Amino acid sequence: MEWKKYSLLGLGLLIILLLVWWAGLEDVMKILKGARLDYFMLAILAYVAAVIMWALRWRVLLKSLGIDAPFRTIIGGLFVGIFINNVTPGARGGGEPVRMYYISKHTRQPYGHVFATIMMDRIMDVIPVVVMLLLATVYVYNLGSLSLTMTLFLLDVFFAIITLATVGILLSEKKTKKILYWLYRLFGRIMPKKAAKYEEKFVHTVEVSVPQFQENFKVLIRHKTAFTLSLIYSFAFWFLVLLRSYFIFMSINNPISLLDVMVVQMIGIVVGMFMIIPGGAGIIEVINSAVYVLLGINKEIAVTATLLERLVSYWAPTAIGASVMAHFGIKISEEKKLQSKNDNDINDNPQHNG
Repeated sequence: MEWKKYSLLGLGLLIILLLVWWAGLEDVMKILKGARLDYFMLAILAYVAAVIMWALRWRVLLKSLGIDAPFRTIIGGLFVGIFINNVTPGARGGGEPVRMYYISKHTRQPYGHVFATIMMDRIMDVIPVVVMLLLATVYVYNLGSLSLTMTLFLLDVFFAIITLATVGILLSEKKTKKILYWLYRLFGRIMPKKAAKYEEKFVHTVEVSVPQFQENFKVLIRHKTAFTLSLIYSFAFWFLVLLRSYFIFMSINNPISLLDVMVVQMIGIVVGMFMIIPGGAGIIEVINSAVYVLLGINKEIAVTATLLERLVSYWAPTAIGASVMAHFGIKISEEKKLQSKNDNDINDNPQHNG
């Protein structure tokens, strides 16, 4: 399985090289040489601010269930999830159980409680996307682009169905268990040894935690304050996502409308859900560049901006997430060794045995 993952990632990198060749390597390099560092740094700051908004949203949901996680821990949980999602093909669901495990280990809270906040967090993410899809559809319709209008209209319908279906699944214990087992199998394909090691524990946890999850998820849906605050943070998050791309274009001296950015981001998000290549590496770059070109932007500008944006939003966070994941793995390993040592000391002590 490992060779397939790396070969797919290699294919993604090859696609990126071909994309640069199509745009013209010399043209791309010329644009990069004239790029403004100040606007690029603003794009990075917009990404950081977006992560903070995301963490604040999740903290609201966690606190609503009485889970008091340090802000640093919440950030760590997000980057662990980002890493797994970015190396997972398809709908990027592998990071959610890892996020759950990370926070549960740090807070000593039941999996069912934490997982309820994660699923609610995902729903809070979908609502602004549906709104932006509708706005993007109206925008491209007014531009007179029939192909983009039809594409976005279909995405509107798709996301509406996904939102309703997701809520329906999460309110059903049987369906929730089915999804969790699917996510675990997905995780097993990424890290087969770890998945096999914890399979029995995972099954027990699901059977115990899902009823807890059902109860807590319903509490979050009915919690008006938490719902409102998390939704505000969610819209702020997505505004910063758009602002990030806007600053990227400013950094290469090519101003762009936030509405144009919105159209590209919305199409890229949905397309990324169906990618067999981890994180849609290469494919997302091609799709985003192509949509920018359809919106009237020169191909060398479109490709350069897309590559820079993906550097900030995909490659750098993946590296950070990998570092957090590695540190977390070492910490868990040390805790297990210490626990094993303590158990052995107790067994070897006659006073405890007698």
